[in-house]
Amino acid sequence: MKEITERQKEALDFIEEFTRENGYAPSFREIGAAVGVTIGAVQKLLRILEKKSMIRREAGRSRVLRVTRKESRIPIYAAARGGTPRIVDEDPKEYFDARGTLGLRTGDRGIYVVGDSMVNAGIADGSVVFFRKVQDVKDNDIVVARVEDGVTVKRYGRQGKKIVLKPDNPLHEPIVVDPAVDSFEVIGKVVSVIKNYGKESTQKEKKQK
Repeated sequence: MKEITERQKEALDFIEEFTRENGYAPSFREIGAAVGVTIGAVQKLLRILEKKSMIRREAGRSRVLRVTRKESRIPIYAAARGGTPRIVDEDPKEYFDARGTLGLRTGDRGIYVVGDSMVNAGIADGSVVFFRKVQDVKDNDIVVARVEDGVTVKRYGRQGKKIVLKPDNPLHEPIVVDPAVDSFEVIGKVVSVIKNYGKESTQKEKKQK
């Protein structure tokens, strides 16, 4: 999958949303106003996106601009534990075609959840949580975090210099991390959840067989 810059993603998102709402593509001026660049910069930006096969333009026709990228699909990864962090495959297991639903946008990712440690937050075993990379994480935000080589879904909190990853189920213990010693990273903040997504997918597969 070809990488694109944040500005390119912003332009693609705007073109898709504008076209969906109006039935035709935005003008160079409208794209420039949305992204914050000049018309000349928009033309250069669109040429780059066209070379990357993210958009398709028809010469000589006004407002004929189609987004063809596959990046509008949200990758969903294998599984993260609600309890002890679990190793997750780097390659997506499948893709979810969001098309502007659930408040999702380009760059978001999804991950299956195994276990019931976040059940009181509405995240049941087999659910998929969709998460977004953010600059700052606040106390009580639900995050997808990497601890050592494993990945888990928990509520974020701080205790002095340590990080506390708290479950939403009294039957589970929090995970306490010392960033000075432990390998730790907040991969993203959870922005949406589909409950029992994994179980529904498994049931559909069984019916089809």
